Amino acid sequence: MKLLDNLKVGIVLAAMTLLVNPSWAADAAGTGSITITSPANGAVLQGSAENKLEFNVKLGPTGNHLHIYVDNQDPIIDRDIARCPCSIVLPKLAPGKHVIVIKEATASHATTGVEATVTITSK
Repeated sequence: MKLLDNLKVGIVLAAMTLLVNPSWAADAAGTGSITITSPANGAVLQGSAENKLEFNVKLGPTGNHLHIYVDNQDPIIDRDIARCPCSIVLPKLAPGKHVIVIKEATASHATTGVEATVTITSK
């Protein structure tokens, strides 16, 4: 009977942990996450200004660094993600719509499927 009581206590504690810290579930599942905090999707930026891409990242178990793409050009490699929130200065943007994608990558540069995207307009 004691084993059953211990099992019940363990289940209750696990449920309470999920209620207090729901991100624990993602951590336990071994998934990473990327959230772009700025610019917002649909934002209008000044192309001649210095614009920053700001984001939060939690690498998954195979994640090593990030690839940041602006309009499918060669990626900007960002390995300095230990102390997020993180930011990088975007390259100068020509007028028009631009798609910015951040992808988690392994040490061998294969992408893991964890990514975030925003579409912005530059004036």
